[in-house]
Amino acid sequence: MILILFDVDGTLTATGDSDMRCYSAAYTKTFGFTMPSHDWHDYEHVTDSGGLGELLERERGSFVTDEEMAQFEAALVAELEAEYAAAPEGFAEVPGARRLVEAVAASPDFAFSLATGCFRGSALFKLEKIGLNASEFAGGFANDSFSRVEIARTGIARAGVETQDIVYIGDGIWDARTSAALGMRYVGVTHEADEERLRAEGANVCLRDYNDLDAFFDAVRIAKVPEMKG
Repeated sequence: MILILFDVDGTLTATGDSDMRCYSAAYTKTFGFTMPSHDWHDYEHVTDSGGLGELLERERGSFVTDEEMAQFEAALVAELEAEYAAAPEGFAEVPGARRLVEAVAASPDFAFSLATGCFRGSALFKLEKIGLNASEFAGGFANDSFSRVEIARTGIARAGVETQDIVYIGDGIWDARTSAALGMRYVGVTHEADEERLRAEGANVCLRDYNDLDAFFDAVRIAKVPEMKG
């Protein structure tokens, strides 16, 4: 049994630009501040909750509360809904993603779970727009932790399977680093990401999309654990 962990933005959904616009708008409307950077590489924790905590700590010197996170999550989903109504083309799938998830779910050789830096509400909304009802998917979300490593651990635990062979599918250098930290094998996704950067983080195999399911399963077979940097 192989457990496959899927990131969401840039991995299953081609929603990186729409998501950041909505995140920024929700942050300003909820707290009255402007994001100083829209580049997730500038944040310690590349998660909705971690970024929010860091932003508020910089602006006002105090960390985000649970109540504020819930308030922000609701505002973010409202922004996503408005964005989708205005520009649904910004909520596409990474080509072949829905068919891939359905194939993995139907296979006796695999289990799967989500491990995403998104809040659960926003993740489910974006997955719904590519035809996946993810409300019953196992997963770890930004609601569970600020840390990608802890989110991945939560996704693994909620999958409820006994296996040591875990493959993380993700588009960020933070996904490669999480894989290295937890000893998971890693497949990089380059539909919205820089392949050279992912390979520099130890991805020995990368895919642009999932139009070729055989290529995906070959990638899972040969993927390696990235080496820890530094």
